[in-house]
Amino acid sequence: PVNSQLKFIGGARFEDTDLSITNFPEDDVTWIPPGSPGRVQLNPGDADVSFQQSDVLPSIGFVFTPDEKSTLRGSYTQTVARQTFKELTPIEQQEFLGGDVFIGNPFLQMSALKNYDLRFDYLPYDGGFFSISYFYKDIKDPIEYVQRVAEFTYTTPVNYPEGQLSGWELEARHQMGQFCEALEGLSFRANATFIDSKVLLPDDEADQFNQPNIDAPITSRDMTNAPEHLYNLFLSYDLEKLGIKDTQLGLFYTVRGDTLIAGAGQSKGNFVPDVYEKEYGTLNMSLLRMINEKWNLKLQAKNLTNPKIQTVYRSEYIGDDVTKTSYRKGMEFNVTLSGTF
Repeated sequence: PVNSQLKFIGGARFEDTDLSITNFPEDDVTWIPPGSPGRVQLNPGDADVSFQQSDVLPSIGFVFTPDEKSTLRGSYTQTVARQTFKELTPIEQQEFLGGDVFIGNPFLQMSALKNYDLRFDYLPYDGGFFSISYFYKDIKDPIEYVQRVAEFTYTTPVNYPEGQLSGWELEARHQMGQFCEALEGLSFRANATFIDSKVLLPDDEADQFNQPNIDAPITSRDMTNAPEHLYNLFLSYDLEKLGIKDTQLGLFYTVRGDTLIAGAGQSKGNFVPDVYEKEYGTLNMSLLRMINEKWNLKLQAKNLTNPKIQTVYRSEYIGDDVTKTSYRKGMEFNVTLSGTF
């Protein structure tokens, strides 16, 4: 601590990563290696993964508390983003019949991130909370999803040279009974995140879009799986006010903005635009009953609004959006009995 209001925090951590996948292909099994125009024979060892990496990841930050109600925090950290087994395994994966085919890339590398964060928290009154924060991430070798074509179009992960992601987040929490006795037991929480992202295309990929027969110059684009915005609204109510003890009702509404799910590609000299998932909202509900000190019963209803989820081809070179898929996930209901001993 520098004084009673300001303190600095620093340190470093060591992380060791060891990922391995061994394939045992049967006779006549084929696969599509990254960059290959078609299938080839999969022999033992061809697509195995043996990845090892060690990292020392420093961090430094400060906390400034000018008064009891206000806190300003800032930090710089280094982190890594690891490949998942799904992203490394070169098999054809399909979440549902008719869905997009995903093929992993056994040569995928980890991403290195430099993170800059600044956050201001304010407690205006008992039961109230407000915060605003800014974040910026500089990413080396970001893992991006792109479209490729062999005998069919599929999505696969690759490392891009670099990327940046930044944005603002607003959050508010409030105990409604603070100002109105009739609303005692009702709490409200909301947050909104606004994201701006960009990745730089590899030279060979950018060159293919400059070919005369395609003529769709692209050197950078949005980052995959980074929505333009996220909105969350949470309402919870303690039913004791209604004479029902040890029971809480929760409502959760989430809006996910337009999100790039696969970058542009080319097929037989034809341009294949970016694929975006369009904005949609979902409503979930939960009812938690504490039976006794050891047992809880939880009822959950998910995706009650059951919105239409659409993916579209989108590019300045094709004009308006073109629908790719449209579906509904359906509602989901769960009952969970849990105990602690």
